[in-house]
Amino acid sequence: YEVWIGKNAAGNDRLTATAHKEDIWLHARGSAGSHVIIRMGNNPGMPPGQVIRKAASWAAWHSRQRGASLVPVMITKKKYVTKPRGAPPGTVRVQREKVEMVSPAKPDQS
Repeated sequence: YEVWIGKNAAGNDRLTATAHKEDIWLHARGSAGSHVIIRMGNNPGMPPGQVIRKAASWAAWHSRQRGASLVPVMITKKKYVTKPRGAPPGTVRVQREKVEMVSPAKPDQS
């Protein structure tokens, strides 16, 4: 699976705007951090749990909660992520999220 990781607020906006509606969107819950996308294309399913947990650990690493032992990470389809009109860069509204508790992991260590 191809995984995209935003580098800053403007990058998060571009990443989320260009993602397909069936892509999986992840973000550390309750703190600033990178948006992470698991590319699904037109596939309406979900990737294996192992893939989701690995990408979630990367989202945790790329957040302000990096030093925590466990981080809550929101997981949903991109179609349930919207940007409110006039909101600052990186700000989104999320519906139908699941939360997975993961340990942060640097992408090259996973």
